[in-house]
Amino acid sequence: MRGNPGGAILSVIVVIAATCAAGAMAAQSPARSVGRDAPLAVDPRVAATAMPDPTSSEQVAEYIRATQFRVVGPQRLRLRPFGVAPGPRDAAMPLLGGAWNGEVPKGITPLKVDVFTSKDFYQDKDLWKDPRYFRCNSPAAIEAQRGTSGGALMNNNDPKSAPWGYCDRDLPRAALVSPYTFKTAQEHYEALMAETKSRGGPKQHTYATVPGDWNGRYGVGFRNGDWYASMEYTQVPTILSLLTPEYQQRMVQQIYHEVVNAASQWPSQYCWPEGFMRRFDPVATQAQINPHFFVVTPKLVTITTGVARNFTTNINIGRQFRMDGAVPRLGADVPRWYGETVGFWDEDALVTWTANIQGWTVHGKFEFSSKMQAVEIYSPERDAAGKITAMKHESIFYDPEALVEPIRIVRVMNRMGDLDEGAPYTFIECVPNLFPVKGRSTHVSPGDVVSFECRTSTGGRGRRTGKSISSRE
Repeated sequence: MRGNPGGAILSVIVVIAATCAAGAMAAQSPARSVGRDAPLAVDPRVAATAMPDPTSSEQVAEYIRATQFRVVGPQRLRLRPFGVAPGPRDAAMPLLGGAWNGEVPKGITPLKVDVFTSKDFYQDKDLWKDPRYFRCNSPAAIEAQRGTSGGALMNNNDPKSAPWGYCDRDLPRAALVSPYTFKTAQEHYEALMAETKSRGGPKQHTYATVPGDWNGRYGVGFRNGDWYASMEYTQVPTILSLLTPEYQQRMVQQIYHEVVNAASQWPSQYCWPEGFMRRFDPVATQAQINPHFFVVTPKLVTITTGVARNFTTNINIGRQFRMDGAVPRLGADVPRWYGETVGFWDEDALVTWTANIQGWTVHGKFEFSSKMQAVEIYSPERDAAGKITAMKHESIFYDPEALVEPIRIVRVMNRMGDLDEGAPYTFIECVPNLFPVKGRSTHVSPGDVVSFECRTSTGGRGRRTGKSISSRE
């Protein structure tokens, strides 16, 4: 379900000049806004241009120079798109990173123990702040060590042989956290509402005035400046610094089991829900499979996408949350996998607030709690003729249980066409044949009955008995 049926053309990436990067963000609110369109502390976006196959060594070197300068962790350079089988040139691609085969990068003094050699990572808590404890790997590289997203990086599944990343690379923490002063999503949303009211808003649309040119298909690139999407550009301790102690421990626990016990836990491999934050991973929303389908009406804006699971965001225009439950909500006092969302129009932008979210996890990243809430702003980018070319999506996340302060993600969805163009949306169904048997993902043949332990939606654990079925049952 992670394939790319349309990708057969190799791309080489070039860095966008600063002036172009600024232009791509041109559709912004007035500079006086207290709650949106603050400048990015770092804009790591890159753009792709087509390149022929076979690829010369000079072209590969330029690709590395132009696109890999921010990548923190070790990697086997991959030029083929997702879902495309390895070809002859893949074997010749270089290994990038600080050092391989368990060796240590020059100028780096290793710790006596790290996550790859630890006997008890809980006792190493004071070392979690040191990138060397993770051999200067990014969360993405940690997940790749055992080959979950390509060829394994360590030798013969020996954690001691795990390669190092680049210890001198990292995104500043300021690029990850919210630049705004709000402590809660409610405070943030209400401040933006006050702003639009001061300008005579919010705008009340009818079918005659609703912005129908928003309707269409939009795609998110794999390198579009969304630091959360792949987490290739950050050291693990930088991500841990965003989390409360409990959620730091949960993330390190996940890392340890990935690299030492080879026990990765991906919700989609078990046909479990993907969860609210998985919407921000471009692998889970590949435009070649299912782009973001925007449908705009006066009372409801719907955004649908998904690869392993269907992600549907229903934005209820003009509605108000009930405040008599554990968190703000529209319906029953029960958490929803993708929350419940209200919104309003501020001129040409759509401001939303999502609450009542089911706490969950995202593989290769960190867990979030059911106290998670988000303020999201969708702003169209237009060309000189006024035609929409992309949709800027700025999101600020508030989670007092999991996060020590709010974080922000800014990404751009490029417009791919109208709703009546291209393939229609493909609804995703998942039939499980993998189960977490003794803590590891295990393939089970049709008809076999297995007993396994799984997480419940409230975060606890429960025993289950599952029967694997064939596609014809």
